Amino acid sequence: MFDLFKKDELNALKAEITRLEEENRTLLLRLEKRDEKAKKTVATKQEVDRELNEARQKVSSLESEIQKLKKETTGELKFRFSENLSRNRFEDILFLLGSLQSATSTLITIYLAKDDNFKDIAKDAVSEIENSDLYLIEKIDSSTGKVVFYDTDRIIKQVVIPAFPVTHSNYSLDRRFNVEPLKKNLAGEKALVINAHAGETFIGIIEAETFVEHEVIRSSVMGKHSKGGWSQKRFQSLVEEDIRHHADKVREALLPMVGRHKDIRYVIAGGEGRLVKLVTEGYEYPLIMKSLEAVSKKNAEQVLREVMAVRVYGI
Repeated sequence: MFDLFKKDELNALKAEITRLEEENRTLLLRLEKRDEKAKKTVATKQEVDRELNEARQKVSSLESEIQKLKKETTGELKFRFSENLSRNRFEDILFLLGSLQSATSTLITIYLAKDDNFKDIAKDAVSEIENSDLYLIEKIDSSTGKVVFYDTDRIIKQVVIPAFPVTHSNYSLDRRFNVEPLKKNLAGEKALVINAHAGETFIGIIEAETFVEHEVIRSSVMGKHSKGGWSQKRFQSLVEEDIRHHADKVREALLPMVGRHKDIRYVIAGGEGRLVKLVTEGYEYPLIMKSLEAVSKKNAEQVLREVMAVRVYGI
């Protein structure tokens, strides 16, 4: 990983902190001596007071500068924003990105599949992208890959995490952003959705941006352990048994559903990781993990919106 601030720049900042701290200590010693002088020499009190005030102001200024430099050398880079957008809202943004045109080739588009390396796919773009921006782009973890829209004039800098996987990596530097592959990605693929939570799991089949069928499987799972009664170990064993029983019920319901839809391309899953693993064990479809809230008080349309949401980062 490259150095965010470049080594020599970071070393220079640290050296400056050391110098300022030393100067600060020297000034504090001078203040102590002048305080003694003020007590001994009444005649020069006014002059000493003036010098003391000037020295105190300089100390205050130096301390502020030291704090600022320390923040610069230790502060973590952050995204300008990150937000989940509905499909409709993101389509509006994609239309805007697709309509932009620069006078010269300054618009970088990078499609990066999950297991591909950024610098291998877009090595020519690395020199055009700031080190701090590269760090943030590579920092994003995604099970569906990522799409980067980057203006070399630093006006537009966005990373998109699509709902469905980027299947082919490519890179372009042109007068327009290449939005066509992302438009096709938004149309989606046939997928099995599993929102797994202990005691209540949603399963369904997405096709053409809607659920063609879905079901909620419910079962009793013990809640939190209370004082008295079973030991914590015995209680935990009973909870594990309930969770396994719930997973078996979900798998039993999945069997005929998957049998009716043999052309499923992906499994989109969220909820409790261990339960997802129990439910999907044995399935060989590519797995897309998403953050999905519990099903309670939700309908299929709300689950669909969460599943189809696109995450956008500003860098």
